[in-house]
Amino acid sequence: MGLVYVSAKVTAKAGKEAALEQALADVVPAVRGEDGCIRYDLHKTDDGKAFMFYEIWESMPHLEAHGKAPHMVALGEARTDFVDGPTEVDILKAVDVAS
Repeated sequence: MGLVYVSAKVTAKAGKEAALEQALADVVPAVRGEDGCIRYDLHKTDDGKAFMFYEIWESMPHLEAHGKAPHMVALGEARTDFVDGPTEVDILKAVDVAS
């Protein structure tokens, strides 16, 4: 199995944009230190209402372990205060375009 690519989009509740941004930014250093994490970048839309993570993991087991990490469990519990709707997650595979 090859690398696993992930995009995850989270939308803030009205008036909770700054709080959500802080909560998401706070987990970045811990996630980047996780075994198997190659890339974990946080982005936001121009209006600051939605946030997207772009992630690259060494394998699916590494990604699965990430979801069970204590900082991610804590974020999941806190998210109800800040997040509007479900997180949109796409798990992707690279397309080989080499000739």
